[in-house]
Amino acid sequence: MTSKWSEALISKIQLAIYVAPDRGRHIHKNRDFHGLVLNDGGGEKNYIFSDGTVLHTVGGSFFYLPKGSSYYVKSLTPGGCYCINFDSEIRDEPFVINFRSYDKILHNFKAAAAAWQAGEELKHSLSMRALYDAIYRMLKERDRQYMPDSQTGIILPAVEKMNRAFTDSSVTVEGLAAECGISSVYFRRIFLNKFGISPKEYLIKKRIEYAKALLSSRSFTVSEVALQCGYAEPCHFSREFSRLVGVSPAKYARML
Repeated sequence: MTSKWSEALISKIQLAIYVAPDRGRHIHKNRDFHGLVLNDGGGEKNYIFSDGTVLHTVGGSFFYLPKGSSYYVKSLTPGGCYCINFDSEIRDEPFVINFRSYDKILHNFKAAAAAWQAGEELKHSLSMRALYDAIYRMLKERDRQYMPDSQTGIILPAVEKMNRAFTDSSVTVEGLAAECGISSVYFRRIFLNKFGISPKEYLIKKRIEYAKALLSSRSFTVSEVALQCGYAEPCHFSREFSRLVGVSPAKYARML
């Protein structure tokens, strides 16, 4: 067996399918095949494995479910996914990747799932294309996320501040860049290459994740959560929350 995806050979396609929101099994024991999965635009789920590993997936997440694994799927917000099950000599741990752009992978996974549903003769070929293209893009994404220590070190002070003070509305990209001694344009470029999203979007995601935790505590109103997350206007907070989570903060709280 190989642990290198660059050397992986897919020997059999078992199925390509779209699993609609709130469909599919929640408990999986000793999975028969490997699975590469792509969430559609919405939904948030945790895949909790028997060894304690937890994969947190959101809309657009691409992730791997190993053959032989056992896990429980906990749905946090509704959303569907495309999955291709296959056999291979690959050996790896579960992982999740959030691509900057996943439109091409989504197109290929959709085509494969539609071909299987229709019983087309080319369903295996379409599934193979989808898998190998996804593996190629996954490897490219991993290479992109690796950065020399010299470049990572330049923005480290800003990243530490962002992780510590993400609810502070006075934090700006220009101020973060100045703390690193570089221009805001160069700061954005290094940050995007490292994290795959802009500094502004990184801060927003940190705030929304914190907001979800506060809402889950059932101790605060939506307006109170907005203020604690750095939003002066609850309506602005609600728009950002709905954009990233797929439902409003009030509806998210009711679903808990």
